[in-house]
Amino acid sequence: MSQLFRRGEENSNRVVGIILVIALLVFAGPSIIPSLLARTLPFADEGVPCTRLRQADNRGQHQSYIGRSTINPLALRVIPSPLPPPGEGELLIRMVIENTTIGTIPIVFDERQIIIGDDPNSSGFGIIFRPANGMRTTGVRRTQGNNILEAFVRLLGPRQRCVHRLFIPAASIDPIVYTQQTSVSMYYRILTPGATPPGSLFPDQGLARISGGFLESAPVELTRSNG
Repeated sequence: MSQLFRRGEENSNRVVGIILVIALLVFAGPSIIPSLLARTLPFADEGVPCTRLRQADNRGQHQSYIGRSTINPLALRVIPSPLPPPGEGELLIRMVIENTTIGTIPIVFDERQIIIGDDPNSSGFGIIFRPANGMRTTGVRRTQGNNILEAFVRLLGPRQRCVHRLFIPAASIDPIVYTQQTSVSMYYRILTPGATPPGSLFPDQGLARISGGFLESAPVELTRSNG
């Protein structure tokens, strides 16, 4: 009888354990588990590549009403690698973009138009170093004005995050960076809601979701490699 009781107790504990694991995956998984895996496995990212996000298609007719009603739906974060030895290799900066809402959010993203420095006259993502004298300003955007080509608009699904890997050659890093404290952050600037054709269901592309049109991540200080 006592053995049957113990077996029943063990089975109950297993059931409770399974329920707790499922609860962890449901409630903590979307935010904690991907970050934990990325920190544990150097080759792993905590989201899909941003280049694989679904491209916008006919935003004049197809949008998320929940997404259009959101304000400040994005969270940004940078994960820099240690600085490479002077003149050797590359500095890797992981740019993490997260949709914190349950609506689908459009973003202006094109991997060829991510710039170092800020261009206040165009929309998109970029990297800022402080002090700025240690990195060369690079990149040109083609997202000026109110007409944003749908080829430059990607869609972040509910609670989805994506990661872009930005590689900066060591030759672009000024030697002064190795002698001073330098931090890096990423930003998203959106200057327009985007235009749609006359007679469309939606009056714009729904891009203007950021208060003030500018969002910046927390800065992260660059570290030196041990090599």
